[in-house]
Amino acid sequence: MTEPIAIRRSQARRDSNPAYHERRQRLLRGAAQVFKEKGYQAASINDIAERYGGDRASVYYYYASKHEIFIDLIREAIKEVVEAAEEVANANESAARRFGRLISTTMKLYERHYPYMYLYIQEDMRKVPGDGTNAGMELEKLSSRFEHALRKIVHDGIDEGVFRAELDPEMIIFAFSGVLNWTHRWFAPGGRLSGTEIGAAMAQILLGGIEVQPAKLEEEVRRVADAVETLTIRLGQSSSPQLFCPLSLTGSGE
Repeated sequence: MTEPIAIRRSQARRDSNPAYHERRQRLLRGAAQVFKEKGYQAASINDIAERYGGDRASVYYYYASKHEIFIDLIREAIKEVVEAAEEVANANESAARRFGRLISTTMKLYERHYPYMYLYIQEDMRKVPGDGTNAGMELEKLSSRFEHALRKIVHDGIDEGVFRAELDPEMIIFAFSGVLNWTHRWFAPGGRLSGTEIGAAMAQILLGGIEVQPAKLEEEVRRVADAVETLTIRLGQSSSPQLFCPLSLTGSGE
């Protein structure tokens, strides 16, 4: 890149107007399609320029490198997904409700930011070279924040007794991530089901596998109640049935 182009790029960013912003967004949309079709490694500035309808100089007027374009595409989308995940994780709701909402919310945002989130998912970020900035570290921190939100919900569910205690929490997390991330191979907006609808279906499927079933939960409550009653008797105290009133989970279905 020649210095005059870099100077013009900096000047344009400082003095950006609606027309500049619109052209830059059009370039980003074109670049996103190139990355989705070819992958980061195979895509070139020439490919992006051709999709944009200009030459290499027109691309460099807006961005200094392919890496800068890629990071600009995915950064804001990832931030929104992570912030939404943290809001869901900290909501005053049951773990099962939050788990389901996290899936459906994430799929809704995958659709809103299509294909930007999938660019991040499909690439091995360790193979995306840096540009001397802290962008890679920033993305890694965002990814860790999402995982922390998911981990909180999973452990809350186990602690609350609504998720099966015999399941390894890490396997639940891997299953969640695998189901969502694999959608980059087959989902595109405008299909028979929306992102929200797909997320709701995924939530039902996954929750069906990790939630404690009502009959099993009632059996566990009774087992604990019997154990406490036995301990009470051994301590020489009279048992008090009123202390244990397990909610009937197989009754009217209300």
